[in-house]
Amino acid sequence: MESWVVEWLSEERLRRYLIAAGHDNNRALRLYEWNANVNAALLHDFAHFEVGVRNLYDRGLQLSLQHGEDHWLDAIPLRRLFPRPQGGDKRSRDDVDKARQRAGGHGAPPGAILAEIMFGFWANLTAHRLHSTVWPHLEQVLPSQTDRTQLHDSMAQLNRTRNRVAHHEPVVPANVEATLRRMRRIARYVSPEFADHLDSMSTVRTLLAQRP
Repeated sequence: MESWVVEWLSEERLRRYLIAAGHDNNRALRLYEWNANVNAALLHDFAHFEVGVRNLYDRGLQLSLQHGEDHWLDAIPLRRLFPRPQGGDKRSRDDVDKARQRAGGHGAPPGAILAEIMFGFWANLTAHRLHSTVWPHLEQVLPSQTDRTQLHDSMAQLNRTRNRVAHHEPVVPANVEATLRRMRRIARYVSPEFADHLDSMSTVRTLLAQRP
C-alpha cells in the first residue's frame, strides 16, 4: 500500500479493509470508499429519522404543560420532566442547556433549541428512570400498547449505530439491515407515510448490493 494511503487512514484502520479484501490493495481502497458511501447514506436516513422522532416526542412533551406554561423547554416544566438534580436527569437538563446556548442563549425560540439537541437525548427519553415523568406524555402520541422497554432498546441501539456511522466505522451488512428495520418500525410511529418516504429516499440497500 502506498505510504500516503497509510498516512491518511493509519495502519490500524487500513488493516481491517486489507483483510476483508484478501490483501488486495486496490480492492481494499474500493472497500473503504464503499464503506464511506454506505455510512453517508445511513447518515442521510438518520437525519430524516431524527427530525421525525424529535417532532413526535416534542408533541408528546408539550402535553406535560400546565396552565400558563408555553413550552416544555422552559425552566419549570423542564424540571418537572427531569426532577432529580443528579444522574441522568441532570444530564438531560444539561443537554437542553447546551442546545439553548448553541441556539443563541436565553430567548432562543424553541424550534431553534430543538434543532440543536443531540440524538442521544431523544433516545434516552424512553429510559426506565423517566417512566413516571416523561413516558406518560410520550405514550399519548405513540401507537396504543407501545412497549416502552422495547422502544428504548431499539432507540438505544440506533443511537449506538449512529455514533459508529458518524465516526466512519466499518459497516456489517447484516447490522445495517437490522438498523433499517428498526428505523422503519419506529418511523411508522410518526406516520406510515413517513416510513414509506424514508424507505423511498434511502439508497443504503442499493449501495449494500454494490459491495466490491
